Amino acid sequence: MNYQYDYAVIGGDTRQVYLVEELAHHTTRICHYALCATPDHRRCSDTSLVAAKSSLEKICNVSSCIICPIPFTRNGNFLNQSVFDEDLPINLILSNLKPDQTLFAGCIPEKFRLEAVGRGVHVFDLMSDQSLARYNSIATAEGAICEAIRQSPVNLHKSSCAVLGYGKCGSTLSCYLKGMFANLYVVSNEEDERAKAALIADRTGTLKDFGTCVGDFDFIFNTIPSKVITSDLLSEMKCTVAIIDIASAPGGVDFASAKKLGINALPCPGLPGKYAPSSSAKAIKETIERILKEEQKCL
Repeated sequence: MNYQYDYAVIGGDTRQVYLVEELAHHTTRICHYALCATPDHRRCSDTSLVAAKSSLEKICNVSSCIICPIPFTRNGNFLNQSVFDEDLPINLILSNLKPDQTLFAGCIPEKFRLEAVGRGVHVFDLMSDQSLARYNSIATAEGAICEAIRQSPVNLHKSSCAVLGYGKCGSTLSCYLKGMFANLYVVSNEEDERAKAALIADRTGTLKDFGTCVGDFDFIFNTIPSKVITSDLLSEMKCTVAIIDIASAPGGVDFASAKKLGINALPCPGLPGKYAPSSSAKAIKETIERILKEEQKCL
């Protein structure tokens, strides 16, 4: 089937806007819908075509490659977008997809993925790509540090910091904090993660261990997407502590209890879209082009 556009970019945060501009550096045809801002045509090639579409139905029918946001949805039902007051069901996208189209997004619900694949659609979860997830952790770590500096009157230099979780984001963030000469305590229940963290951290421990020293910290960064910072732990913390939660929804902090106790706890989803949208968009573009090239080789 011949499509009018090479790419259709839908919804999301500022990363999607920059992604349109990155894709338009070549002789490409790009359409977009529900972006949070209008792409700057000065950053697009004169030989490219960039056009807005008026509905989900229209945009899903004019391109072979559909690029949805990271995350695809925040509640499992509606597209992640901030333009329209009316919710846009992700099932509306599903019902308009056709065999042999390709869909990219981040954190795609398994039910949606299976139904799309059943329709003959090639589905790729961008956050399952290891290289992109690692690059994404850089923007996340830099954003988390920026938020921490904004939220506290205390220098990170020589402060006492705890990082909960030592996956991609936790390990990258730990490297940044040690580079700023923070005293670092890494928390993980995984023995292998603690062993890796011990290479750079001043101390490591389990979540149980963390509970015995929780009052020591000036900054706490959580990357674990389950309720690990409970009301009991919050009651033992310094009143001046700054908690930065960068975990995926639903996060890992009892925010209601933190508010009651006067503890400064900040949920920080989507940091790459807030602090490094241009760099993040470039990484997304390169990942998409690499995957499409690999898929073409397999045909």
